[in-house]
Amino acid sequence: MNSFVVSKGKHFFLSNVVHFQAKPIKASFFNVSLGLKLPTSSSFRTSRYFSQNSRANSWRSIFDGSSSSRYARLNRFQQFQNGGNRNHGFPGSNNLRNVTIAGALFVGATFIGTPFLFQYVPPFTYFRSHPTHLVYGLLGLNVGVFALWHVPRCWRFLQRYMLLEKDHIYSKWSLVGSAFSHQEAWHLGMNMLALWSFGTSLATMLGPANFMSLYLNSAVLGSLLSLWYPHLARISMMAPSLGASGALFGVFGCFSYLIPHAKIMLFVFPIPGGAWIAFLGSMVWNAAGCALRWGSFDYAAHLGGSLAGIVYAYLISEQIKRQKQRQLSGFSLF
Repeated sequence: MNSFVVSKGKHFFLSNVVHFQAKPIKASFFNVSLGLKLPTSSSFRTSRYFSQNSRANSWRSIFDGSSSSRYARLNRFQQFQNGGNRNHGFPGSNNLRNVTIAGALFVGATFIGTPFLFQYVPPFTYFRSHPTHLVYGLLGLNVGVFALWHVPRCWRFLQRYMLLEKDHIYSKWSLVGSAFSHQEAWHLGMNMLALWSFGTSLATMLGPANFMSLYLNSAVLGSLLSLWYPHLARISMMAPSLGASGALFGVFGCFSYLIPHAKIMLFVFPIPGGAWIAFLGSMVWNAAGCALRWGSFDYAAHLGGSLAGIVYAYLISEQIKRQKQRQLSGFSLF
């Protein structure tokens, strides 16, 4: 645990987004210190716009702040579904109940199956001795999907499997795929910085199987709660969402539970109480966002990932306690 406490970790970004109207959003950036002197963090102005009929003309539009050329226009992919005519509500077997059952089965299978995969099945066995490389692999997958969003011939596939739509789910795999999907460079960069900062440490501490299970299941539970929220709140929320923040909130929650006194800084201001207090504050913020419906973040997905991270951290901490008890009982025999 001590070696983990002194490991590095700088930033955590909270940015899985949905949008009701075409207006910019703003988000904050966390700076995390684990007993090390780190450079102070700065604020980042982040914007996401949704519209009906915009396309990017070139890779330069990835970095262009103009609302007329910004690439993240999620609803432009309507033309690729059912000949351009969208059916409101879940089509066919992809009703909310069936999607929830599929998500629950995926969570159970991942929780049970990942230890076997990383123990016996190549190439997963490689990560047992190189756990940080698993994080680099996840980084690469996210970058690859980001690149595909800028290839028009891939849009049909991406809209079906890499975009979480609230009113029309083509595939249940979008519960997972949307967590690897980013359309803008700032969105990808901030989330991947968070994954690298916390992921390399947690993968080493938890082992690759536990980390992979945590990451995937936090993403799925975040997606499920994002789908259920409009029904529970009895509101209409048709805008799709994407991004890794559900999974990252799971990672952040697990991190803060296991290392509650790690120093967290908001910009240049330290948060009293450390990581756990910062995480609880983010939970309150996300719960308030769901209740008051302010801003344009997917607060429900954040909460789903956060709850998954807490559950995983609790199970891991209990496992550590049992291992210590067995070790102490073994010493007592002598």
